[in-house]
Amino acid sequence: MTETAVKSGPSRRDFLKIGGAAALVVQAGGLVAAGNVQGSSAETYTGWESFNPATQFFNRKPFEFEGPAHLPVADVRRPSHMTDYVFGRVATFQRAYEANPTWTPDDPVEDLGVPDPLVAFYKEYPERLEWDYRTFSETIPTRDEDYKVYGNYYKLADAYSSGFTAHAAYLPTAGSPPEESDFMEMQRNWPEPKPIGDPVPFKNEEKAAEFIKEVAHRYGATLVGITRAKIDYFYSEGWAGCPEDYDYSKLPEHWQYVIVIGVPMEWDTVLASPQASTSYEGYDRVSTAAVRLEGVIKNLGYPARASTPMTYYDMIVPPFAIEAGLGEVSRPGYCITPELGSNCRLAAVVTNLPMATDKPIKFGVEEFCNSCKICAEQCPSGAISMADSPDEQEWGTGPVLRGYKHWYINNGACYNFWRESMGPLGCRLCVAVCPYSRKDNWIHQLAREVDPRDPTGITRESLLFMQKNFFDYPEAVEYRRVGSGGHFASYRPEPAFLHAEDFLDIPITSPHAD
Repeated sequence: MTETAVKSGPSRRDFLKIGGAAALVVQAGGLVAAGNVQGSSAETYTGWESFNPATQFFNRKPFEFEGPAHLPVADVRRPSHMTDYVFGRVATFQRAYEANPTWTPDDPVEDLGVPDPLVAFYKEYPERLEWDYRTFSETIPTRDEDYKVYGNYYKLADAYSSGFTAHAAYLPTAGSPPEESDFMEMQRNWPEPKPIGDPVPFKNEEKAAEFIKEVAHRYGATLVGITRAKIDYFYSEGWAGCPEDYDYSKLPEHWQYVIVIGVPMEWDTVLASPQASTSYEGYDRVSTAAVRLEGVIKNLGYPARASTPMTYYDMIVPPFAIEAGLGEVSRPGYCITPELGSNCRLAAVVTNLPMATDKPIKFGVEEFCNSCKICAEQCPSGAISMADSPDEQEWGTGPVLRGYKHWYINNGACYNFWRESMGPLGCRLCVAVCPYSRKDNWIHQLAREVDPRDPTGITRESLLFMQKNFFDYPEAVEYRRVGSGGHFASYRPEPAFLHAEDFLDIPITSPHAD
């Protein structure tokens, strides 16, 4: 056999080498293809996971209904900044009480010096007057004394929260009525705001909604929904930038659509409620996202206005979130969503950009809340009803508030405990203990998918049984101050980075010590 003949074809060894190389190429190609597929997933964007549409992963389609989700059962009264909004009410009470420090609840409420609408409100809800008086005459002075003893224990929690409140100073609030401010665009290097340009038309309402949702996620929103504006849920007075003689009886013509966005508070810190957590982390994130969204809409030539917890609210947002299909109303009165549970902080942007709207959903929250009661059992202030359904609520006039039937809380009792607790202002305990407020692991994914589809209620009752019997958490009284039988307990231990005794060289007294 000649040398040429020998080289005319590959040997067995060469064939195996060639075959092995080819297999490697095929495998490498498969890896590259798989890598491209995986790399295009928003879940792989390290550091930006919460800024992509993959965070809104629950399939709402099977649970949609035509709506509306809220049906009036009596004469509708719009919410009031002065009375229904607890921060507005207590601020008004505080000013009057400081001007009349000898006033007590035994005196006529007219002598306190609050405006007439608040006089009427206190007469209709006398328990709110009692709680507001107790907050400023007893709770705050007592808390100041407690903080002298235990404040250093929460020094890092306060410092962590302050970073978010510091950023709030740079978020803009409308300084003129909607007919002016909503039509003005502002950029950093501009000395003055400029009128928005002509509206840029979208191909259709569906494409407009798709774009808005995409950028809202990329601006930081975890959840996004769109619904129509409805005057019932806008405050009856006091919109940002409006003069005293402004006409609040109707909505501005361009307030047609409401884009609702939601984000969670950071999971490790919120579970340390009520003492070592902070609402401002979620408030800052959702407010920043909403301000950004307002900016992109104005740049496209459409008027827009953000309502956020760190700037200003012209509306109560939970009803709009529910109408936009983000979730359902819960026992404490806020919105529970499939992805985040109760741990969802909301903001909204109102505009006239024509968009396709979302439908409300029912995925089992109403039935779950009727049975659960964990938030009510854990509430240190007793502000959450223990009734078996909204129809049996004990607060005020019963289940109907401002013409709508739903769960709501005694916000006077709730706010009073806010001012008793240590650490950053607030409580958030009902958020932390809610069975829906769980991280996205396999068992919670299973519960999220199975419970809404179980007509027997067995899944719901089994989950509640496990929550109440297999998990250890404090009794409600343990969250209270030391002088009231508690020890400023937290639902779960504070995250390690908030342990002041491990980081700070200052005297620290633990409220949990014997």
